[in-house]
Order: sequence, then structure tokens, then C-alpha cells
Amino acid sequence: MEKGKAISSLKQILINSKKLFGLAYRTDKKLLILYLITTVIGALVPLGFSLIYKLLLDSLEFSHDASLSSIPFIIIALLAGQYLIGLANSLIFWAFNQTYLDYILRYKLQNEITLKFHQKIAGLDIAHFENPKTQDLISKTRDTMQWRLPDFIRTFFYLISSIVGYIAAFAALVQFGWWIPVIITVITIPRLYLQAKYGAIQWSIWGSGAPQAKKLWYFNYILQDPMTVRETRISQASASLLKKFKEIQLYLFGLSKKALDKNLRASTIPPLIEMIFIFLIAYQFLPSVLVGTLTIGSFTLLISMLQQLGDRSADASSHFAQIYEGNLYVNHYFEFLALPRLIKEPENPVILTGNKPPKIEFRNVSFAYNDGPKVLNKISFTIEPGQSVALVGHNGAGKTTIIKLLCRFYDVTEGEILINGINIKNIKLSEWYKFMGTLFQEFVRYHFTVRENISLGSSKPVDESAMIEAAKKADADMFINSLPNKYDQILGKEFEDGIEISGGQWQKIAIARAFYENPPILILDEPTSSIDAEAEFNIFNNIVEQYKDKTLIVVSHRFSTVRNTQKIIVLSEGKIIETGNHENLMSKNGEYAKLFTFQAKGYQ
Repeated sequence: MEKGKAISSLKQILINSKKLFGLAYRTDKKLLILYLITTVIGALVPLGFSLIYKLLLDSLEFSHDASLSSIPFIIIALLAGQYLIGLANSLIFWAFNQTYLDYILRYKLQNEITLKFHQKIAGLDIAHFENPKTQDLISKTRDTMQWRLPDFIRTFFYLISSIVGYIAAFAALVQFGWWIPVIITVITIPRLYLQAKYGAIQWSIWGSGAPQAKKLWYFNYILQDPMTVRETRISQASASLLKKFKEIQLYLFGLSKKALDKNLRASTIPPLIEMIFIFLIAYQFLPSVLVGTLTIGSFTLLISMLQQLGDRSADASSHFAQIYEGNLYVNHYFEFLALPRLIKEPENPVILTGNKPPKIEFRNVSFAYNDGPKVLNKISFTIEPGQSVALVGHNGAGKTTIIKLLCRFYDVTEGEILINGINIKNIKLSEWYKFMGTLFQEFVRYHFTVRENISLGSSKPVDESAMIEAAKKADADMFINSLPNKYDQILGKEFEDGIEISGGQWQKIAIARAFYENPPILILDEPTSSIDAEAEFNIFNNIVEQYKDKTLIVVSHRFSTVRNTQKIIVLSEGKIIETGNHENLMSKNGEYAKLFTFQAKGYQ
């Protein structure tokens, strides 16, 4: 391990330890302090045990005047002392520290770690989710945080216990010669190096983003995904996927075993050297014991402290190696929490007032993803308050990108978006979102009750009449009332008593949620792709009626849906090529007329 790299790793361990212990302290400071105190006490118990043994053994005087009647008492006292120290160690360290406190701290810490992860996810910019590197970081953090971070805390306390025990043994051995604990310490250094090196190898295989390791996680996911199971059963591709999965397993097993084999060969020598040195040091004091210049109790203390110093030093190196490995995973978590905000909130934001739909203007807007080619090129259009507008065009024309910019998931590359004449960048995001309701083609299917699904977006108590009215407008009330528990029916198979419904019924539930929210601006991006034509016609009539005084923005490939909107914007390759209502665009006999006529023939 290079010196510079080792120093950098040590600094990172200290930084992450401070962050993680700070998190644990804020979670439950009393619990953390009590854990530390019992750890220290547990580490000092072996020294106390050895000192009592020394005193009891030294009290045995094998002289001509020794009273044989005192020997049984001393032996009983010796056994009693051993029992009491063992009991104290069992109660304080194993029962209280290692079982009770350790598990309570672990549970609390896991809850806090997971909560902070989801809080960060909730506020993360959409651009982060569409970045492969960030997605990889999120996956690695999610997959390891609940056990790696609490294990890091536990191992750190193990390290503290080892260090305290080491210091106690070191101090006890100094009276026999300062060079003794120094030598024992020096000969344990190779073990520290080897274990740290092994930890780095293991992490490099599993945690650093090795392509095969990432593939294994992916295969784990798709092989249990119901959609994959359905498709591969018909196509009979399961055997092929399982074969690939097994090949990756064997490859990663080979890498791990190779690392383990190297570690086994290298790590058997240091313990042997340590054992030889301990034996030689103990052997040096045997003559003193035989001539009586060193008591049996002192010699016993020497042997036990030599053993403890070696064990504690080796344990410390082992725990540090585990901390080194664990730190690489802990780093994922804090690197994730430190992801920057890409969409910056203004220092002095404008807060929109009222509940009326605002005027929306795109002025010479251009946009490119991650410095790639432009997907929008100097587009300009206006949506008047209460106007219904449709965005149409081939896939990749830029329709969904316009929606993302309007939702301010991204900022424009060039130009500006104005809301009532105010640049969208100057408006407080949380206030802007109060004006918007969205329904995307890939909507969320919440495995909650129907009532919770429809009212989920509202912070107010559920309005029963408004909820039922929203379901009727979404053409969902008939199938909801046919469910065993009606509006209290749990949807989906995630929980007990849940019922799975069709894709079209799920979509109607999502549309009902949009109706219930009743925002000033409603954005529908391919909202009826799973619904039959008759249901779609009824739903959009309700939408037009519901939003006659509000702004409606529709993205759809179905021209029967968009023909009744007041303005239709036709896009091609990131540019606006036509604008008008249905009759106006059909009379121009341009791209819109061509697409509408082509689709209409498909229904004949």
C-alpha cells in the first residue's frame, strides 16, 4: 500500500467516523455514551481478573511454616474471584453491551440511516436519477447502508475495546521491562498490513463497481421481477438467463477465493512469529521463578498480559482492517448525502399567490442533456391562463422535455421560461408545484386502499364527496364499487387482502387522483395509453369540462384526444413546425394533417 494512499485512506476513515458517530450521537447520545462506558469496562475485566489471580497466588506461601489449613480457603477465594469476574464480564460486556445496547443502537441507527436516505431521495433532482454514475451510487448505498454502517459502529467499538485492553496490558508489562510490550507491538504490524490489504481487495471486487458485480445485482433483480418471469416463461429464455447468472457467480467466487488464498498463505506466518516471541520472552523469566526472585503470581500475570497484549494488538489490527473495508461502504452513504442540488433555489424567491392559472411563456428556449446535442432548439410559445394545449409529434421530438423544463426538473440551456412574466428560476419551487398536477404514462401504482390512492396528493382530510366525484369523472366508480371493500379495498398484491386490477383500471385510479387534486395547471403525458377508446373519450370530456377555467397541457399520440384542445403545438426534431387548433391545422394540410389522416385510417 502506497504511503500517500494509506494517509489519504486514514484521513477518510477519520472524516467518515466523525460523521457517522455524529449521526449516532444525534440519534441517541445517552445510548451511545453508555455503550462506550460498558465497552471500556469490558476491556478492563481481563486485567482485573489477572491482578486478582496474581494476588491470590502470591498469598500462597510454600514455606515450612505455611499453614496447610489456609490453602483450601485461598483456593476457594481464587475460584470465587474467577467466578465473580467472569460473571461481571458476562453481565456487563456480553449481556448488556454486546447484546442489549448493541442491538438497540443498531435498530435506532438503521431507522435514522434509512430515513435520511429517503429524505435525500425525496429532494434529489430528477437529473441525478437520469445520470448512470449517480444511479450506481444510489444502488450501492441502498444495498449496503442498513448493515454496513451499523457494523462500522460496532467494529469501531471493538477497536476501542482492543485499544483499551492493549493499553492496560502494556502498562502491566512495563514493570517487567519496557522492551517487552514494544517488541510484541512491533511484531503484530505485519498482520495489520495484510488484513488491511485483504479488506481493500474484497471491496474492490464487490463494492467499487466492478462490471461483473454490477451485473450480478442486475440479474438478481430481473430474475425475480414478475414481468420478466412472465415473458421468459413464454419465450423459454429462463435457462439462458440462469446460465449467465451462474457464470457471473462462478467468476466472482473465483476472484474472492483467489484473494482469500493469498490472504491465507500470507496471514499464517505473522501469528506463528508472535507465538514464538511470546514463548521466548516467557522463557527468559523462568530462572527467576525457580530461584524465587519472581513470584508465581507475578509470572502468571506476565504470561496472561503477554497473551492479552498479543491478542489485543492482533484484534486491533483485525478490527482496523474491517474498519478500512467498511469505510469504503460508509463513504458511499455520505457521498450520496452530499450530492449537490442541481436546480438552485433563488436567494429571494418570488412566491406565487392566489389559485388562478398563470400565463406560461417559453421564450427562445434551447436545451441539451449533459452537454449533448440540443433536443430543443430556440422554441417559443405561450399558454394563456385557462387554455388547453396539446403537444404532438414523433418520438424524440421534444414533447416530454418541454414538460420536464416546465416542472423545472432541468433548467434551460438557453432562453427563459416565464410564469406571469417572472423567470421560473426566480420562483420558489414548492410554491410553483402547488399550481401543478401531473399524470405521466409511467405513473405509480400505490399498493394502498383506493381511498388513499385517490387522495394521496392532498395534505387536507379526505373529502368523501370530492373523492367519489373524482372517481366518477375518471370512469372508475363502477369497478371500484364492484370491489369487495369498495373504497377501502387494498390494491395490488404487496399486502394481505390486496386485489390486483388491470392496467387500465390502475390508470383510471391515477386519473381520479389528478381530478381530486384539482390544480390550476394539469399536465397529462400519455395518460390514457392503457384505456379503451370509449373510456378515453368519456374521460377527456370530463377533463375538458373540469378544466374549462384552468390550464390543461396534454402530450399524446392519440389525435382523437388532442383534437378538442384550443391550441395544438406540433414539434419535430426539437423545433416547433406548426401551431393552431385542429381545424386550422387540418386546413394547412401540413405535418399535423398528415399524421391525423394516417392515424384515422388505422381506425377504419
